[in-house]
Amino acid sequence: MILPQTLSVLFFIFFISAYNCILLQSVNGTINLSSANLSEVSTNLLNLGNISNSTLPLKSDNFVVNVGQGNSSVSFNQYYPSSVEIIKGDSITWHNGLDVPLPHTVTFMAGLDNIEKIGTPFYVQNNTTFVPVINNLGEPLEKTTKNGTKIVMLLNSRALNPTIITNDKKVLNLEMDPTYVFQGDEKFVNSGPLLSLDKRQNFDYSFSNFFTLVFNKPGLYEYSCLFHPWMVGKVLVKPN
Repeated sequence: MILPQTLSVLFFIFFISAYNCILLQSVNGTINLSSANLSEVSTNLLNLGNISNSTLPLKSDNFVVNVGQGNSSVSFNQYYPSSVEIIKGDSITWHNGLDVPLPHTVTFMAGLDNIEKIGTPFYVQNNTTFVPVINNLGEPLEKTTKNGTKIVMLLNSRALNPTIITNDKKVLNLEMDPTYVFQGDEKFVNSGPLLSLDKRQNFDYSFSNFFTLVFNKPGLYEYSCLFHPWMVGKVLVKPN
């Protein structure tokens, strides 16, 4: 019996997805989400961590991308899918697809000059003393310059929180799990670390589960992870 071609193709896609095949990392294609007909697929956003290399719509104009994939044995530092094609007015929600507390970010930058690094040096007064919250656990990274000025390396809030830096350099601090209308000319758009639903509270600091952008300006936009710069994703926004 010869199966219809469309049925065999669908079976192949879901077979590979279920087993998280490493060979898929070599596939460098573009999925046209705007024309996808997945209305018959029943989705539960809380269980999307089990879905690999597929994008399911939350509604007709909203799509989900996994940020990382894997478990306690192996992890894949990659966006699933890494290349997305949508229509002006559509939105994308990114969420962490890992079963372990390994954070990733979704970060758009207008050039490397606008990158916000995870650790940033700050000048402090020489008599400043840092006291750990937990007794005898950790110490700050300090250095004294030749002229006697003290420098301390601290975590950058803009890298570790949902943050927008507009084209006119205005800094917007967003709430957890935010939705933001992407203008296309921002200098810096950052989700902050994304963790899976049941893992984010394993840290002393709360992180987001989801990050949603609404795309109203056609164009090709690239993004990456601040923790893993080789993780690169693309969004192609087409006119209506």
